[in-house]
Amino acid sequence: MFGVVQNNNFNHNKKKMKKVEKKNSFFNFSRLLQSRQILMVVLAILIIIFVIGYYFYKNYYRNYNYIKVDSSKYLVYTLETKLNNQNLYSEIPYININSDDANLVNETIEKYAKQFLKNKNNLLVYDSQLNGDILSISLRMADYRSGYSFPDVSFHTYNFDLRTCTLMTDEELLDLFHVDKDDVSKKIEKAFKKYYDDEVYHGYLVKEECDYHCFLEWRGIDDYINSVHYFVENGKLGVYRSFNIYSIYNEEDYYQDEDYKFYITE
Repeated sequence: MFGVVQNNNFNHNKKKMKKVEKKNSFFNFSRLLQSRQILMVVLAILIIIFVIGYYFYKNYYRNYNYIKVDSSKYLVYTLETKLNNQNLYSEIPYININSDDANLVNETIEKYAKQFLKNKNNLLVYDSQLNGDILSISLRMADYRSGYSFPDVSFHTYNFDLRTCTLMTDEELLDLFHVDKDDVSKKIEKAFKKYYDDEVYHGYLVKEECDYHCFLEWRGIDDYINSVHYFVENGKLGVYRSFNIYSIYNEEDYYQDEDYKFYITE
C-alpha cells in the first residue's frame, strides 16, 4: 500500500555535490601548490640577499675596505723592493689606511728607508699581523755599517687600532692585555737568564770567567725594557728587544732572529 517512490531529483543533486567536491579538491590543491611556489621564490630571494650581504660584509667590512686608500690592495703591502750586495731584497711597506697617523708613518718609513739603504749591505724587511681590530707592523733592520760580517739588528713597530685608524700607545697595549712594564721586565729577564744558562751549557761561556752580570754587559743591557717595541701576534702581546750578539766568546752563531722576540702574554 505504501510504496517507495525513487526520488530522481535527490539522486541528481547527489551527483552534482560530488562534482562540486571534486572541483573544490582540485582548487585547494592548486592553491597549495601555488603557495609552495611563492614560498620557494621568497626563500630563494632571501638566500640571494644573504649571499650578497655576506659578500658585501666580507669584502667591505671584514677586509676593512672602507678605511683603505686603495681597496684593491691589502692593509699592508710592499711599496718598493731593493736588492742589496748580498742578493737579499729589502722591502719597504706601505700602510694602506686613510688616516693622518698612517700617512705620517708611511712618510717616516719611506724617509728612513731611503737613508738607511744607501749602504748597499743593509737590509730592511717587515712583517704585519691582524689581530681583531689591531694591526701590528714590525720593521727589522740589519745594519752592516760596523764592518763586521754579522749585523747590528734593530726593530721598530707600529700598532694601529682599526676602529679609529690611529696609532696605539705602549700604555694602551699594556692596558689592553692587563699587564704593566714590570711584567714586561720580568719576562725579558727570565728569557735572558735562560740565554745565559744555555750559552754556559753549550760552552760559549764559563761561569767562573763570566757570570750573569758579565753576560749582560756583553749584551749591552743595563735595563731590560729600554728600547722595547711592542707588537701583537696570534692574540699575544710581545716585544722586540735588540741586543749585542757578539763578544770575545764568539756567540754570534748561537743567536737567531727569533731570539730578539719576547712574548709577554700567553
